[in-house]
Order: sequence, then structure tokens, then C-alpha cells
Amino acid sequence: MCPFQGDVDAAVKQLLELKAQYKTAAGTDWKPGQAPAPQPAASQGGAASLNDQITDQGTLVRDLKTKKAAKGEIDAAVKKLLDLKAQYKAATGQDWKPGQTSAAAPAPAGSSSADDLNQKITDQGNLVRDLKGKKAGKADIDAAVKMLLDLKAQYKAATGKDWKPGQVSASSAAAPAPAGSGSSDALNLKITDQGNLVRDLKGKKAGKADIDAAVKLLLDLKAQYKAATGQDWKPGQVSAPSAAAPAPAGSSSADDLNQKITDQGNLVRDLKGKKAGKADIDAAVKLLLDLKAQYKAATGKDWKPGQAPPVAVTPVAPAAADLNEQITAQGNLVRELKTSKADKVGGV
Repeated sequence: MCPFQGDVDAAVKQLLELKAQYKTAAGTDWKPGQAPAPQPAASQGGAASLNDQITDQGTLVRDLKTKKAAKGEIDAAVKKLLDLKAQYKAATGQDWKPGQTSAAAPAPAGSSSADDLNQKITDQGNLVRDLKGKKAGKADIDAAVKMLLDLKAQYKAATGKDWKPGQVSASSAAAPAPAGSGSSDALNLKITDQGNLVRDLKGKKAGKADIDAAVKLLLDLKAQYKAATGQDWKPGQVSAPSAAAPAPAGSSSADDLNQKITDQGNLVRDLKGKKAGKADIDAAVKLLLDLKAQYKAATGKDWKPGQAPPVAVTPVAPAAADLNEQITAQGNLVRELKTSKADKVGGV
């Protein structure tokens, strides 16, 4: 078996294991696009996570079918999709439907609710464009568009104004956070995501207004990063880790590091694929190696593609929410490995 196939098989195996864990935690199979019905706060996050996972898994199934992947891979992806849908039904009491979203209570402008809606609208818009680009079925596109419109309506109810590409809610007047704080880490991730969005819009030759709005938001985020850390943002930049004892394996720290390593590996591949400057690539690779070192310190073992930290015994709802994020990230890793043939940063 070639090294590439081994990486893909390991990643797919981890994806299936995460889905099985999700079913155990939530009592239902994960399904893409499923949105939770209104329920107590303790389980709301889990249902929302399942909805996101179901949507992502549905996209993966369609992608595998379009690429005429092996029957075994398609069957495994479909099985996971059905498992997620079952978990969703167990968590919400209703079958998952494309475009279904839970009713959100209006939140004041500038709150985390408005920020979350802004991110969801951006992601949903990307999904709609992806479905149209792949010439998906009319029912799938209509369901995705309906969900996008619902999210925009929620945003207007929460902020009192229409959503526009690149719009960011007003930040609360707070003192700049010290370098290495959660604030700078969050901004670093947002800048990376927004940069990817700008490149995606340019690659798809989107309208000038959409590109300009996305670039404006990117510059705003970089300005916030400089205000919070006292230095300009650079690709691959990471804040100094705080002096804290290593977190036990299976803790949220290990989960977070696993996600950051996956995202950073994607960034390295993206920079290499776009033939970015050597300094940018070296900085991104350095950050990737730093994250892997932190992972080893936290878990006691080297990070491997598709490897997930041991899952701690936690209440059903939080575990389901965490697993949903891990499944989504693992699905992205599987697609990335297949697309890149796992040979550009396999040795990093």
C-alpha cells in the first residue's frame, strides 16, 4: 500500500470512529444540513453541531459520487450521513430537513450571536456557490438558498440591519488583549479564514463589490490583531503559549490543538499550491511544527493525520457538540488528503 493510501485510509477510519462516538453521545446518526429544533440550552449546541455535520457530510457524499469514488468509500460516507441524521432526530425529536434551522432569540448588535450569524451566513453563501458550481440538484440548491435567507433574516432581527458581505458587528470597547490571549488566537484564525475567502472569491471571479467587502473585512481584522498584540499579522504567526501545565489527553486543549494542526496543514498546502513567497511558507511551516510540539506535550504522543485525542467521558450534549466539530474537520481532512494526494506536507 502506498503512503498516500495509508494516510487516506487512516483519515477515513478516524472519520467513521468519530461518527460512531457521536451516535453514542447524541443517540442519533449525524446528517449533513440538519438543523436543531428549539430546545433547552444544554442540548441546543449539540443539535446545531449535528446540523452542521449533516450538511458537511451530505456535501462529502455528493462530492464522492461526482468524482466516482470507490463504492466502499461512498457507502461509508452514506452510512455516516444516516448515523448523523439518526442522532439529530434523537436530539431534537424530528427528522432533519435541508435548510432547517433552529429559531434564535434576537441578540443585541455586536454580540457573539451576531458574530456567529455573520460566520454562518458566510459559510452558507460559500455552500450555495459550491452547489451551483457543481451543478447540484435543484432541490439541494433551493434548500441551501432557503437556509441562507433564513440566516440573513435572523441577522437582521439580531442587529436591526441587513447583512452585507464583509460586514462585521461592532466590537465592544475593551482594552487590547495581551499577545497570546484567546483574543489574539481567535483573530489569527479569523484572518486566515477571511484570507481564504478573499482568494476564493477572486478565483471564482466574483463581483467587485463582494471582493471589495471581503478585503475590507480582512483589513479590519488585521487592524484588530495589531491593536490586540502590538504587531502586524503575518501568515503563520502564532501567539506565545501561556505557561500552563499540559492538559490531559482527551481534554478540550488536545481537541483544539488537533483542529489547529489540521487548519495549519491546510494553510501550508494552500501557500505551496499558490507558490507563495518562501518566507510566508517557512513561517506557516514553523507554526505547524510548533502546534505539533504542543500537541505532543499535551497528549504524550506525536500527532498523525486522522488521529483524534482520546475522548473523555462527558455529558451527552457537550460531547456531541465537540464531536460534530471534529467530524466536520475530519471530513475536510479526508477530502484534502484525496485532493492533494497527501504528498506536499507529508513529511512536515
